[in-house]
Amino acid sequence: MTMDRNKQIELAKQFTAMHKSDNMLLLPNAWNAGTAKVFEKEGYKAVATTSAGIAFSLGYSDGEQIDIDDLCTVVKQITEKITVPLSVDIERGYGITTEELCNSVTKIIDCGAVGINIEDGYDTDTPYLENTEIQANRIKAIYNLKRILGIDFVINARTCICWLNINNKDNKLDIAIERCNRYLKAGADSVFIPGLLTKNEVTKLVNNINGPINIIANPAFNNIEELQQIGVKRLSLGSGIVRASFNTIIDISRDIINNNNLELITQCGFTYKEANKYFK
Repeated sequence: MTMDRNKQIELAKQFTAMHKSDNMLLLPNAWNAGTAKVFEKEGYKAVATTSAGIAFSLGYSDGEQIDIDDLCTVVKQITEKITVPLSVDIERGYGITTEELCNSVTKIIDCGAVGINIEDGYDTDTPYLENTEIQANRIKAIYNLKRILGIDFVINARTCICWLNINNKDNKLDIAIERCNRYLKAGADSVFIPGLLTKNEVTKLVNNINGPINIIANPAFNNIEELQQIGVKRLSLGSGIVRASFNTIIDISRDIINNNNLELITQCGFTYKEANKYFK
């Protein structure tokens, strides 16, 4: 089943407006249709995917270990189950050339997504960032797809400098600011700077970047009300929920195999009947 194009155009408009609202967009990250449905039922206005979560759920590690067709399968399953906007983490774009990148984005939009997240970092033994101008040109190519596809989807351009802890600590934020402003100029609608950012660092980013800022929930600074007051427009929950979920599964599995203890599942308050009703 393919999403109705008029519906998708409207969802794209809604998602764009969320980035321009006075209210910060709190964006949960799903890894399958079930989790996306939970987030919608619990009141979130939009949903994003987590590349880590999708990879883990398919038995892989994160970092483009799956292929674009695997990702498309999950995206289509999600968009068939929710009625709110969906943004998809395409990591580095599942393609080396610009043509391959655009083909990947086209496939994702054709599956019903109305936003994409594209990153500039390579998490190798020696992490590094893509050349700024090359990445800006990749973003520009994605921006041009909006007209071709007839969908004004949201481009969230991510710089990984803080996430991968690249370069000298003293100038990380300056590099992030420079890259984000370049990506916005190339056509990005918002920019994403994940990492362990303090309140002062977030404030500096907001004050020096010429567009909507997206950060990730992290232990260094995570007061939602203060983040909104500072001017952060989008807060991603990242892989936090999927990691917490798998941690619970691991704990239950170990308790059963090591201790012959079934209490964690037999005493679960979320009964079969309640679960079935919830997803009905």
